[in-house]
Amino acid sequence: MAVLLPHVTKSSDLVTSPEDTQKGFLVQALRKTQEASPYVQEAKRFWERLAEAKSIDALAAMPSTQDHLIAAAGFSEKAKNYFSTEELQAAVGDVLRRIAADAGENWRVELLYRFLLTRGDTLGGMMRNIVGSIAQEVFVESLIGSLKSDRVTPHVCKHKTGKVKTIQWTDRRLLFDRKPKLIGKNVDVILMDTASFDDDQAALLAVKDRYLACGELKGGIDPAGADEHWKTATSALGRIRRKLAPRCPPLFFVGAAIEISMAREIVSQLRSGKLSHAANLSSPAQLTDLTDWLVAI
Repeated sequence: MAVLLPHVTKSSDLVTSPEDTQKGFLVQALRKTQEASPYVQEAKRFWERLAEAKSIDALAAMPSTQDHLIAAAGFSEKAKNYFSTEELQAAVGDVLRRIAADAGENWRVELLYRFLLTRGDTLGGMMRNIVGSIAQEVFVESLIGSLKSDRVTPHVCKHKTGKVKTIQWTDRRLLFDRKPKLIGKNVDVILMDTASFDDDQAALLAVKDRYLACGELKGGIDPAGADEHWKTATSALGRIRRKLAPRCPPLFFVGAAIEISMAREIVSQLRSGKLSHAANLSSPAQLTDLTDWLVAI
């Protein structure tokens, strides 16, 4: 029994190829290189201060090194929020004294390495968010292409970070990363009917009949994380089905890393009607088919 999608007729159509996996990793590596540059420059400045200081106490007395020392002591930006200024200074001082006692004459190198470890962790967290942003960029580009094919010019609203919040056209609004009270958890993509609706967005999201489609968008390219992304997505989609019952809108899934067992489950859900659409983010044809469908709803 064929799946009634133009570019998905069997599970293997959805599977991410080794070539697309390589391309995805390359895109991430190039972006990570770009994002890492400020941290490298910061590390160089810290090393200059380390070279100037005769001791950790002298280093701590330099106003320009406070953030460096906090990172070298292993405190992330998030961790800092749980301390007052005085508490943080005391905690950092305690850690630095232990590091100095263990490292001896090599305390400068030790502090630099530990600083880099903390900043590397920060960069890793940033990259996880960026991976999602890259996936959204690909999705948005396809959606705008579908709208332009219909000679429709959408209004795109973005966060100050550059990430798209909403796309509005005629009587439709597509929202990204929203947490409607009706559902209680975050939904990656929501298509809403705005016809003859003048209230604010929160009021719009409170009306079940205004939901036209909901979907999960997973941009991670690592095959090792594919199953986990799919589990997260199926849990989210199942929650939407329950919360928006009895008239749940069409649901869809878009993923960058799709393995064979996962593809089989997606195809099974397409056949049963649990999913109305699906696409591999690496397949322009599948993605265009999905965004054409969204525009036509």
